[in-house]
Amino acid sequence: MHNCQSPAEGLTHNESASIYLYTMVFDGGPSLYLLLNESLRVENRGKLIPWFSFLKLFLTALHKLPSYSGIVWRGIRGVDLSSKYKAGTKFAWWGVSSCTTHIEVLESEQFLGKYGQRTLFSIECINGKSVVKHSYFKNSEKEIILMPGSYFEVMGQLNPIPELQIIQLKEITPPIALVKSPFSKSTESASNKTSSITEGLKGFIFLIIIFF
Repeated sequence: MHNCQSPAEGLTHNESASIYLYTMVFDGGPSLYLLLNESLRVENRGKLIPWFSFLKLFLTALHKLPSYSGIVWRGIRGVDLSSKYKAGTKFAWWGVSSCTTHIEVLESEQFLGKYGQRTLFSIECINGKSVVKHSYFKNSEKEIILMPGSYFEVMGQLNPIPELQIIQLKEITPPIALVKSPFSKSTESASNKTSSITEGLKGFIFLIIIFF
């Protein structure tokens, strides 16, 4: 994990490594990002318990990164999601959502591909986190991560060709704070920061239980 030896953007080795592991694609089995998002989205919240230590490290790393504002793209293969995302709908995404700033990346069959049923999200984000300097795919995917609890409004839809749905989203401020930042007070002592991070993660899991 050469990227993690001298991590950029003020991250510790372990924080950078958590992003590196999240972005890896494993051979011969499900990747970490698939397993994590499965646990985040299931109704049985007990499945999150084994992830607590990793989530604390991973979310702390993401919170340290500067926010990215702009258009990002997310592709999902094999499904038409247009009926779920009607114009005017407001919702939170509780998974860790990987996107890209370069739409051509999605041509890969690993992401959106060129054939079959597909849904393409065009997302105007305000709090995306660029993980390019810490990613396993440092020079190719131009990955932006949308944090768990990111809140959106559906602005519109387009069906330009058969089997391709394009859904336009805009990130907006949620009616209540869905996830507490671990760095809400810059003057906290080291011990208080650790406590704040832990409490923030507990709040994150609690809010998932309420709003899922």
